[in-house]
Amino acid sequence: MTKGFLFVQSSPAHDFAIYGQKDKCNEQKYEQPMPLIGYVRCSTNRQMVLQQIDALHAAGCVRIYKDKAVRATARKRPGLMAVRRALKPGDTFVITAIDRAFRSTIDAIIFLDDITKDGITFRSLVQNIDTRTPEGRRWYIHAASDAEYERAVISRRTREQMAAAKRRGKKFGRPRKLSKAQIAWARKVLKADKGRTKVEVAQELGVCPRTLTRALSGI
Repeated sequence: MTKGFLFVQSSPAHDFAIYGQKDKCNEQKYEQPMPLIGYVRCSTNRQMVLQQIDALHAAGCVRIYKDKAVRATARKRPGLMAVRRALKPGDTFVITAIDRAFRSTIDAIIFLDDITKDGITFRSLVQNIDTRTPEGRRWYIHAASDAEYERAVISRRTREQMAAAKRRGKKFGRPRKLSKAQIAWARKVLKADKGRTKVEVAQELGVCPRTLTRALSGI
């Protein structure tokens, strides 16, 4: 791990563990002021997280908070909540792009208003936004609005494409583990032999009992 760089990661229990280098002089973790604090988020792609972390580290961030496997529309973002609690007057909150941090334009505006009152500035690397200037605050709102619009358009296109595919008979979701013939065989065996259990039949079919039960129920 690079000297002076702390990484804070959210756990499934919404706890945060801080990892860092020890000072060679006193063997204690760094406690000096850390004005540049970063935040990263990804839905599933780990590589994207690593790219964000590299960009924030290059920008001078000495502490980075992460939300992993959190969708862009998710309301609960433990990493973002933790970084907000950690921000102090004089700090700068840094992200790679607006859409990494905020769910909507309203959320972005409320967040900016909140940190500005506490003397905290905002910086986005991709949009080159620095809210210390009126122009920066203006472009911040525009960028947040553009990000929300882009998500809405993508969502609409996805729904339209899925609807068109369904009309043509395409099925979505995970494929069934049991074929119609296997389900019919299981029904026949269970009806003919009252001593056979679903657990035994499921084992013969190579699936768990719950899967068999759902298949027999037509779920």
